[in-house]
Amino acid sequence: MYEKVANWLCGFGSDKWVHLLTCLVITFVVTVFVRTTFHDDGYVSAGIGACGAMMVGFFKEWWDNFTTGEFGYSDLVFDAVGCLMGAGMLCVWTAVI
Repeated sequence: MYEKVANWLCGFGSDKWVHLLTCLVITFVVTVFVRTTFHDDGYVSAGIGACGAMMVGFFKEWWDNFTTGEFGYSDLVFDAVGCLMGAGMLCVWTAVI
């Protein structure tokens, strides 16, 4: 069972995990910045952070399409998953604190 899961996770390639983790970190950083600067509700800040990270991911893919002619829709999926994970973690953190 472990080997099947590990092979499935490794089958995506490292580029996808970089997209996921980068968007997760961007979501976290932007959310903490917005929340501490504007003393905003954690949920609104998490949404702003996720939207900002998704915009970065989209423009990165747009740039790839412009320079290499390849637009990675699967990269956008991993960007979205990273944004949702980051926003979800911060919403849980907001609910606990």
